[in-house]
Amino acid sequence: MKNRKAFEAVAAAVVLTGALSTPALATTQPVFFNVLNATSTLTTPFASGDTLRLDTLVTQEFGALDQSITFTVAAGVTEFFGRATWEVSTPEGPGPRLVGVNIDLLDASDSVVASDTVEGVLVGFAVSSIAGAITPGVYTLRATGNGVRESSLDATISLVPEPQSYALMLAGLGIVAFCCRRRA
Repeated sequence: MKNRKAFEAVAAAVVLTGALSTPALATTQPVFFNVLNATSTLTTPFASGDTLRLDTLVTQEFGALDQSITFTVAAGVTEFFGRATWEVSTPEGPGPRLVGVNIDLLDASDSVVASDTVEGVLVGFAVSSIAGAITPGVYTLRATGNGVRESSLDATISLVPEPQSYALMLAGLGIVAFCCRRRA
């Protein structure tokens, strides 16, 4: 019975720690573009844990790609990370072909905060990543490239909470490990 009460106390602590360390209503905000040159401004500030998703499928245009999404980062966010994938299919043949892709995160003065790094190409899809420090303010996610045929691009930016949130989560995991060790 004593172990059960200890387990219940630990479980409650973990639930409370989880509630304090993760955003209660983390959301993903998708933005869909079906043209090569487009802009969007999002009015709701992004909080810790939120994700911005750019989803592009252009089938009727070819040429220069220049898409941007302006958004606001709320207090409590210190870092971001993201990934992008786009279809590069072979130079000859069917299927989307988007080349020369660059993903940038710009601040309010249009200075580059971070640019993506291409990680490689696998079965016709290029993959890149982007990450860095961020503070509250206005930012623009910008994607550029060249649509040789149809263009297919997906990019996400996820906002990471302040380090204190991670400390709370790790403390909760430490309590669980300690209790499990005592039971063994």
